[in-house]
Amino acid sequence: MKKFRFPLLLALAAAFIAGAWMLVRPPELPEYTSIATPVEGSPDVRARNAGADAKLGAASVLAIDPRNAGPKGAGAPATRVTLFGEYLAAKSYKVLYDRLNGTAEGQTPEGWFVLYEMLRKCATVTNRTTRQPMVRTTEQKRDEFVAALAPTDPLRDKRITAFDDVTTNRCAGMDGVTIAQADLNKMLASASAGGDPKAQALTLEQELWAERRASGPQTRWGRDSVTLSDAQIENLQRIAASRDPEALLIAGRVLSNTWHDLTLRVGPDNQPVEQRAFMQAWALLACDYGYPCGDTNPRVLAGCAYQGHCNAASLSDYLYYYGASPNDSQLMSQYRAMLQNAITTGNWSQINAARGPRPPGYGYAGGAPGGPGGR
Repeated sequence: MKKFRFPLLLALAAAFIAGAWMLVRPPELPEYTSIATPVEGSPDVRARNAGADAKLGAASVLAIDPRNAGPKGAGAPATRVTLFGEYLAAKSYKVLYDRLNGTAEGQTPEGWFVLYEMLRKCATVTNRTTRQPMVRTTEQKRDEFVAALAPTDPLRDKRITAFDDVTTNRCAGMDGVTIAQADLNKMLASASAGGDPKAQALTLEQELWAERRASGPQTRWGRDSVTLSDAQIENLQRIAASRDPEALLIAGRVLSNTWHDLTLRVGPDNQPVEQRAFMQAWALLACDYGYPCGDTNPRVLAGCAYQGHCNAASLSDYLYYYGASPNDSQLMSQYRAMLQNAITTGNWSQINAARGPRPPGYGYAGGAPGGPGGR
């Protein structure tokens, strides 16, 4: 009997481990596939394939090596070449500002929007009625940052390089530029009226936040009264259909937030969305449609500089490896595929807006303007 004791103990241990895994493993999620047949090589096909590739089991998520180009070797999709893309890639806004200010190129819907974004960050805005976006600069004390890194940190050089990029003063040379808030608002309104989906999404978001600020004390800010109307939800769906990456980010930011009497539910069982994973799915979808999500993405660089998370080659790598649990990774993949299907087909029936009391614990903190990936 003794010679069988050790194999028997091994078998019992294996059975115990398998049973424990069955108890704690994330739930299996249904797969959603597009019913449309987009042209091969189009952004919709790339997004569909990206969504399918991201449908990973828990063990696969745990096995991701971020030094490889993302799940199943999927690197960051090609960046969309647009004027706004130039703005996102710029190390200094002044050259682009001088090129657009007072010129025909700047008097287009996208030109107005890019000018608006640069001016609200860099100009002295008189009679400002909105909060100035945060712009990281080298005033965050590079010397102190470098001194705080251990000399033996194997990622020291990468972290310093990332810090320098994140804190580059992109507003340099624009110190003397002044604009009235009314003129700034007119610039955004012109871009929106001209059909720029980014401007339309941002206008809707700003109107909602203005309503929130006016509706109650700062600690509550409309949580008990302000909600998205059905018309606004339909407008966000229309904006998302543009496939504009920045518009997708803003639409996702709005829909992932917490609104009075509104719960987003998905799938055949009408389960409430987990809002953080839902917002991350919008960010990944923006990447699929051309948002710059490679290793120079601001969120990837900030993660490297401030947290030492330097092995991600793309935003997808960063979110799946550093930013999400295996369960959240599966949810992001499911939501990403569902959103891509809705955008491609125009059928949003998989994502429903339910009215009434919100489920316990439903709420996403941090959904104010300034979502993932942005400068």
